[in-house]
Amino acid sequence: MTDATTTHPPKDLNLRKSPPLRHPQFPFGPAVKKQSRGRIALAGPSGSGKTYTALALANGLGGSTAVIETVHGQASQYADLFTFDVCPPLTYCSPETLVTALAACAALGYETVVIDSFSLFWAGPGGILEQVDDAAKRGSGGSNASGWKEVRPRERRMLDALFAYPGNVVVTLRSAMDYVLEPDEQGRKHPRRVGGKPIARDGIEYDFTFVASLDTDHTLVVNKALSPSLSGTVVHRPDADFGTRIGSWLAEGQAVTPVESVSSLVDRARRPEATFNELGELMRTVRARFLEEVQMPDDDANEVETPIGLGAYIARRGTALQATQGQNSGEHRP
Repeated sequence: MTDATTTHPPKDLNLRKSPPLRHPQFPFGPAVKKQSRGRIALAGPSGSGKTYTALALANGLGGSTAVIETVHGQASQYADLFTFDVCPPLTYCSPETLVTALAACAALGYETVVIDSFSLFWAGPGGILEQVDDAAKRGSGGSNASGWKEVRPRERRMLDALFAYPGNVVVTLRSAMDYVLEPDEQGRKHPRRVGGKPIARDGIEYDFTFVASLDTDHTLVVNKALSPSLSGTVVHRPDADFGTRIGSWLAEGQAVTPVESVSSLVDRARRPEATFNELGELMRTVRARFLEEVQMPDDDANEVETPIGLGAYIARRGTALQATQGQNSGEHRP
C-alpha cells in the first residue's frame, strides 16, 4: 500500500542528464601533429665547429639561407662549401638590431636564417646586459632592478620576433670554457676543453625545439628534441645529411597554412582604395609579425627612390585618411 504522504515529481519534469557544455575559453579537441619550422640552438666552446655545423644543418634543411653575423663574422670562410647570403657583420648587437635584421630576411623570403653568434645579443656590444647596465646608471637608484625593468620588454620583443620568423632559425651560442680530466690508455689524466654554460639568458634552451651541444672534438650531442628518434643522438662531425634528417622530422604531420608574403603586405599598404579600418587591420598584422622596419619605396619621394619603413608608411596613410574624413564630415555640418 502506497504512503499517502509520498510525493512524486511532475510527469512533465525533464530528468534527463544534460551533458556539460564546452568552455569557450578551453575548446579541447583531439591533438593533431602539424609540420613545424626549425628552432635550433647549437652551443659549444671556441673551436667546436658551431658556425660550420649551423651552415651544414641549414644546407640540409634546404632552401635559401641568410646568415646574420656579429662582430668578427667568419661564416664567409665556408662559402666554398655552402651556398648562403650574408650581410656585413653587426658591430652593435642590440635586440632592436636583430628584430630589424629578421624583418629584412623575411622581406627577402629566406627559408632559413642562421644567427652567428646569438650570444652577442646577450653579452656583446649593445646587447641585453650592456643595455641593462646603461639603464641602471640612468636610473635614480642605480640598481640592476631598474635596468631590467626598462630592458626586459626589448629582450622579449627580440625573442618573439625570432620565434615568429616564417622559416627555420638556427642560432649559435658560445659556451664558457671549462676543462675536465680524462685518463689515457696508461691511466694518466689529461685536461680536455669542454663547453660549460651557454652565454645567454638562463633557461634559453626552453624556447627552442632542438638544442645540441658541440665539443672540441666536433661531436654533437642532441640535448633536446621533440622527437624520440633524434633526442639523445650523438653525431661526430655532423653534416648536411643530419640537417636533412632534422628537416624530415619537421615536415612530419599536417601541413600548416602559409603566412601572407611580405610583398603582399606591402601591396595592401599601397592600395589606393584601402580604407582606414583596412589599414588598421594591416598594421596589427605587421606588428604581430614584427615587420614594421621592412623597407619599401616611399610614394612621396621627389623622383628619388627613398625607402620608408612599412609600419611608418601605414601609419602615415592612416593619419592622412583620418584627416580627410574629418574634413569631409566638417563640410557637411550645418
